[in-house]
Amino acid sequence: MVQPGVEFGSESVHVYDRAVAGSLAATLRDLPQFVFEAHSTDYQPQSALAALVEDGFAILKVGPALTFAMREAFYGLDAIGGVLQANSAGGELRAAMERLMAETPGHWRGHYHGSDAQLRRQRHFSYSDRIRYYWPHPDAAAAVDRLMAGFGDATIPETLISQYLHWLYQDVRQGRCRPVAADLVEHSIRKVIADYDRAARCA
Repeated sequence: MVQPGVEFGSESVHVYDRAVAGSLAATLRDLPQFVFEAHSTDYQPQSALAALVEDGFAILKVGPALTFAMREAFYGLDAIGGVLQANSAGGELRAAMERLMAETPGHWRGHYHGSDAQLRRQRHFSYSDRIRYYWPHPDAAAAVDRLMAGFGDATIPETLISQYLHWLYQDVRQGRCRPVAADLVEHSIRKVIADYDRAARCA
C-alpha cells in the first residue's frame, strides 16, 4: 500500500496529480510483477481514479466515500420527509444522530477540531465521515428504520428528488433508479462504486 498524493481532510480533497506521483509510479517499471494499492482514494473524480489505475495503482482503497454517499441519501430523505409529512418539520434522523454522537463522542473526538458550530458540522458532513461508526448503534438503526418506514414503497416526487437528492435526479428521470426510498439510498452508494468500475475499465 502506498500514498500517491491522494488524501482528504475534513472538508477538502487532494486530487491525484500525475506529476507529483511520477517518481513513485516509475518504480514499477522495474517490478512488472507488482501493482500498488493506493490509500485513501475516496472522493477522487473518476478521471483521477482512471489515471491512478493507468499509472500502476491498480488497487484503489475506498471506504468512507461509500458511507458518506449513504448518509447523504438518508439526510436527503430526512428533508423530503419533512415536506411530505404534515406533522413533521424534517430532520428527525439528523437530530437523532446528533444526540447519539454528543452522548458517545469516542468515534469523533480527537478527529474533529474547532468551535462548537464547526464540530457540529463536522460530525455530520465531514469527508472523514466519522458518523459511519454510529450507524450500527441500536438508536441509529431505529432512527433509520423510522425514516424508511415513513416512505415505504411510495413514489417520491421527482421535484423533491431534484431539490434534496439532486445527484440522483437524472438517473430517476431516465429510469435507472426507481423514485422510492430504499432504491435511492442503494443507488447513491452504487454511483460511487460505478466511478471505480469505470476507472478500472477505462484504464
